[in-house]
Amino acid sequence: MRHARKPFRAVAALLAVAGTCLAALVGSAGAAQDGLNVTFGLPGQNAHIQSVIDRLHPTWIRVFVQWNEVEPAAGTYDTALIENAKAFFAALPSGTKIDVVLADTPSWAGASAASPPSNDHAFGAFANYVANAFGPSVTAYEIWNEEDSPSNWSGTPADYAGLLEAAYPAIKSANPNATVILGGLGANDYLYLQQLYQAGAGHSFDAVGVHTDDACSITSPYAFAYNPGTTQINRWSFLGFTTVHDVMAANGDGAKPIYMTELGWSTTQATCSAGSSAGKRAGGVSDRTQAKYLREAYHCLAQPQYSYVAAAMWFDMADFGKPDNFYNRYGLLSYGLSPKPSFTAFATESARGDTLKGGCGNFAGPRLHMSNPYNGEHYKGPLQIAVSARRNGKAPGDAIGQIELSSDGKRIMYINKVDARYSHGVLSGSIDWQGAKYLAPGPHVITATVNNANGVTSTVKVTVIHA
Repeated sequence: MRHARKPFRAVAALLAVAGTCLAALVGSAGAAQDGLNVTFGLPGQNAHIQSVIDRLHPTWIRVFVQWNEVEPAAGTYDTALIENAKAFFAALPSGTKIDVVLADTPSWAGASAASPPSNDHAFGAFANYVANAFGPSVTAYEIWNEEDSPSNWSGTPADYAGLLEAAYPAIKSANPNATVILGGLGANDYLYLQQLYQAGAGHSFDAVGVHTDDACSITSPYAFAYNPGTTQINRWSFLGFTTVHDVMAANGDGAKPIYMTELGWSTTQATCSAGSSAGKRAGGVSDRTQAKYLREAYHCLAQPQYSYVAAAMWFDMADFGKPDNFYNRYGLLSYGLSPKPSFTAFATESARGDTLKGGCGNFAGPRLHMSNPYNGEHYKGPLQIAVSARRNGKAPGDAIGQIELSSDGKRIMYINKVDARYSHGVLSGSIDWQGAKYLAPGPHVITATVNNANGVTSTVKVTVIHA
């Protein structure tokens, strides 16, 4: 999501009050380590910051260091900003991992904060300066933020690949152990990632960043949908990060980790005001649902098959403003720093790890049964075909669409809710297929196929013999 960030000066100065070293508490939500975005100043709330960080003990902290703030003129650095950040880092609990996002072009290097710099090496020099200044205290550097969004990056994927190519060696020369993360892709944007590989960016990052805090998202992380005709999960689903990993693997990067540098759900009660959903549905979820989705998300990331997700950083620590809109209500705390249920949920996850049982998402298709014909049946004349499909779950994505009948790969007909019987989640129907009379003598394969709303398919096949 695009962040109208406050100047890093305000954020760093505010967070420098976080105190001296706190006792370390290793917090992990299953396979993916937990984390917390601390990206905005909280006016008038300084005294509470210490207790917030102390209570939550996130394994990761993610902050922005803005190029246009730190280097307002070419080669001139605001050392006070860097010192404030270093003080904040030093005040974190021992062992806290830090992800620093480097973004925003200064006016001397480009037309706007979202513009590619006129010289990529200037960004490389900035990245090198910051990495040298912070030294080993910073664990990872994330190069830009949602560069797939035109409001964040007005250049092409090739332009961004050039930025990565300049930043990667500049950071590694100063901090060889730092992880260089490809800037978080909005809504699991695997299409943009493929463009970056095509532009030659694959050698210039150690990990891929993704974001799942989509504007006006109100669905559970368990919910998903396949792209039509595929078994790849759509990018707008939380689990779309799996398709990001598919793209990485297809380009030889399957061993690299994914960092979910932003995940979250807004608790606004206002109608959605973004994108194609504007004015059409709710912009957020209830406070309790936000907490529920937080636990479910970390439960998903505790599944062994998703162990390539190294960390997941909740967006954000606190609500950003008084107006009730989707953008302002992602916090674990209200704007006045009162804890929401998600605050307690995050603290529990950090201290105890994943406590939920079962899987993540229902990948089982509808239960499909063909009662006629039976396998190996010999027939003459028309063929009676009877099928039924039962939904396998109660979520909207488990709803049954229609059953397709085919013979030897050629469609016979569809059985749908209009033409057949549908009751209590069961779709059933039967036909006397006259076309069976015209099949050649010998064996033929009759197939029934049904999809649910997620696109998960179930198939049943029987072989019949035309006498």
